[in-house]
Amino acid sequence: MTIFRFGGAVVLLCFVSWSGASEAAAAGLSASSSASAITSVHDRALVERLVRENFSASPVMIEIARCESNFRQFADSGSVFRGGAGGGMVGVFQIFAAVHENAADSLGFDIETLEGNIGYAKHLFERSGATPWQSCVPVLKEREKQLQLIDLMKQLIALLQKLIALQSAAN
Repeated sequence: MTIFRFGGAVVLLCFVSWSGASEAAAAGLSASSSASAITSVHDRALVERLVRENFSASPVMIEIARCESNFRQFADSGSVFRGGAGGGMVGVFQIFAAVHENAADSLGFDIETLEGNIGYAKHLFERSGATPWQSCVPVLKEREKQLQLIDLMKQLIALLQKLIALQSAAN
């Protein structure tokens, strides 16, 4: 039996036999639900959905999660996704553990869990805005320029379509 953390929950998975089903049931999980929960840990679409739900009023944080980790909380190996020099940045929002781990813990956030990483990122954003994620600011500005350009192109296409329609009607 292997134990994984997913959010605040402990997930049990039995590899050899179904003998661990009673332990999974005791934890409120079926053996099949524990397996599906584990595969969802690596599901970037699920992580993105949770980030979007938690930051619907702050879209910049959605883009920060994309920039920092491409919506990864866990590496393919199952360990917490770490980046930066020496692997000191943790999880979907790449929170700098050496600076923030104690503060996060004192507030009840375990930044190694998806729930804790998102929760502490919310706390940081409420206190400091996007400042803790300065490395993503140039990327965000470039993305904003690209989105503005796309909007302008859509407007131009709409105007050209109207012009073509007017010319067709005049002929």
